[in-house]
Amino acid sequence: MGEIKLDVPAGSIRGRNSLFERESFRQFVKFCIIGFGSAIIDGGVARFLTYHVGLQWEIARTISFTLAVTNGFFWNQRWTFNAVGRTSSSRQYTMFFAVNIVGLLLNLLIMGAVFLMFTGKLHTGGKPDSTHWYIAFFTAITIVSFWNFIANKYWTFK
Repeated sequence: MGEIKLDVPAGSIRGRNSLFERESFRQFVKFCIIGFGSAIIDGGVARFLTYHVGLQWEIARTISFTLAVTNGFFWNQRWTFNAVGRTSSSRQYTMFFAVNIVGLLLNLLIMGAVFLMFTGKLHTGGKPDSTHWYIAFFTAITIVSFWNFIANKYWTFK
């Protein structure tokens, strides 16, 4: 039998050209890990404030969002983008918060659209069905994560 040879450029499977070796990919993975932790903070606080304290879901999400963004800034500045000292931390936090304000608005719009899709009406207050809330929350976070990563990588922490 003949020998089969594959011409694979050196380093293309594990090396500079590998997806796992690309800085942006590694940063996105780190961003998502931190985002997962922030999502737990966001979702836990929002759910507690909505279903146990009795706040409207929009107000609860705004409070939980602020706590989650602060957590995300602290870890992304230090670990994901290694950006401590590039610019003043207060300037970076302001920029990070601004990016995330846009993200919050997108998040609320997406959650509202998901509620509308499931119920045929907008939930502008009160307590939406718990299952619909989870679906809306995770749908919005998934979509908005891409916006947040790109804007923070190329603007906040450039």
